[in-house]
Amino acid sequence: MPKPQCLTGSRLVDGSFVSATLGGSRGCPARSDFIELFFVTGESSWTWCFPEPPEQSAGGTAGTIALAVGPYGAQARSVDEGVLGLVLPTSEALPMILGGCQIYVARKLVERGW
Repeated sequence: MPKPQCLTGSRLVDGSFVSATLGGSRGCPARSDFIELFFVTGESSWTWCFPEPPEQSAGGTAGTIALAVGPYGAQARSVDEGVLGLVLPTSEALPMILGGCQIYVARKLVERGW
């Protein structure tokens, strides 16, 4: 099993991830059943469309999420004690993001505008 990547120490210091806030949301222009979220960083902004949840769940501010580059595009990853964890299903990540959790976005995503 591969070792999880670290978000503290060398990962944040080397600039692989940047802190972000949720700037807003709207219906996704590409798919009517998706919601588009706007993430704002100190350098730029980035958008990502999530499947809209079937019912509104109560999101919480607890936790930290890293939006990272995965093998098939962007993916939400849990962060526990500064360590990049497992991939989160969008059904779990979306309520956390909308609830105000701490967010980091991979610099690659912001720079390339994925």
